[in-house]
Amino acid sequence: MAIRTIHALGIGLAISLAASVAMPAYAAEDKLTVVVTDEPKSLDPCDTDLSGNSRILHNNITEALVNLSPQDGSVVPSLATGWRQVDELTWEFKLREGVAFHDGKPFDSDAVVAAVKRAQDPALACEVGLATLKGVKLNAQAADPTTVLIKTDVVEPILPNKMSAVDIGSPATPNDGKTRSPAGTGPYKLEAWTPGQSVTLTAYDGYWGDKPAVKNATIIWRAESAVRAAMVETGEAQIAYEIAPQDGTTEQDQAFPNAETSLLRIDAQVAPLDDKRVREALNLAIDRDGLVGTIFHGDAQKAMQVVPPSVFGFNPDIPVWTYDPEKAKSLLAAAKADGVPVEKEIVIYGRIGIYPNSSESLEAVQAMLADAGFNARLEMLETSPWLKRLLKPWDKDRQPSILQTQIDNAEGDAVFTLPNRFTTDGNQATIADPKLDKLIADGSKATGDERKTLFQEAFRYIAVDAVNIAPLFHMVSIARVAKDVNYTPDVQAGNEIKLKSISYR
Repeated sequence: MAIRTIHALGIGLAISLAASVAMPAYAAEDKLTVVVTDEPKSLDPCDTDLSGNSRILHNNITEALVNLSPQDGSVVPSLATGWRQVDELTWEFKLREGVAFHDGKPFDSDAVVAAVKRAQDPALACEVGLATLKGVKLNAQAADPTTVLIKTDVVEPILPNKMSAVDIGSPATPNDGKTRSPAGTGPYKLEAWTPGQSVTLTAYDGYWGDKPAVKNATIIWRAESAVRAAMVETGEAQIAYEIAPQDGTTEQDQAFPNAETSLLRIDAQVAPLDDKRVREALNLAIDRDGLVGTIFHGDAQKAMQVVPPSVFGFNPDIPVWTYDPEKAKSLLAAAKADGVPVEKEIVIYGRIGIYPNSSESLEAVQAMLADAGFNARLEMLETSPWLKRLLKPWDKDRQPSILQTQIDNAEGDAVFTLPNRFTTDGNQATIADPKLDKLIADGSKATGDERKTLFQEAFRYIAVDAVNIAPLFHMVSIARVAKDVNYTPDVQAGNEIKLKSISYR
């Protein structure tokens, strides 16, 4: 109760502060301000696998060959107008003509070849190369100025889906490091990135498609949900994302499923968490029912795996964890009797602002774990130090930990979730299991029912056999939209601010 009281006082103070620095105002129709949770870590075209970067870049500054429909996940044209599979390892993409990058360079097959090569350069460590393209090597070749052949080293039956994540930057993008000044083909070009303050975009007059209604867009960031919500009320912003349930109570607040699944990643390689009984006890100690409608949105669905039901490969037969603290205590006692150091301190690493009430959620989880007999300490981190805990390499002598994270899958296939996070050489994997590696590898190469069955088995293996996660919820987000703005967030809004679609009434 004390925690909730302090939190409520903090929200009231945040609203007062927001109101004190911004008087109610109406934005000019050629200007739009959007407030998000945190600053992007990169604006390089090859780093759109991180949602904070993608929201600003994807389909605003940079574009991919194809997009995925938010309605059904089907592949639709963007910079490519058509595609076909030539043979088992080769795909052909026909490119849109008459397109130019913001720096004046022509968009053609050579530009695509350069972008694909750059995305996979290990020296650059591009997020798309480490995640979406993990496990497959792409060799792009220019057949003619408007035709690209992409050859793979392994069978890749959904290559067009994967290409939706490969944003194409100008061929002038440097190859010796990440850029902070991306030049794409999108409806907006980068005007300025002022570190710690804002990113400003202006409409690109030479855009090949429908021109945006709003010519100038500014993206700013504030950590507190109440502040973001208040900024729309005062006219300081027109759209605010990630509004907490307790703040999103007006008719301007739009709730939507966001393709994100919240979970705790368990470091299954460090004692005592290397004992399966301890990992099971951790899951049994969490009262998920008690978190819904209080800390998490009332429409959030308890998760039994790391993707929502809309993803191809989702397994409907995995049971949701029950809340059973007594069984958790029994499992810990049995592990302790066998010499497992269950009393060792486990750090819960959280990320500030990863979703509304992120800190409060882990405060509750920490209390639940303590009640079950765990020695758990909570440490909330800003995004940069949190990323160091998320991504390899890690300290060999690290402390046992669990990590608060979210996994999004708006692409609709399990391959966008599994390899980077759950295979032995995955950039985020805290597990090394040859059986799981084979399930994921075989599923990635298969098609149809065989692909679905293999991925379903992989999800079952992760949840039931490996137990290296504590799944929490398939998430629901809230966006606050000013009354004079036309904008309806869809399932992709967690990764993409579709500025071109926004207008004033």
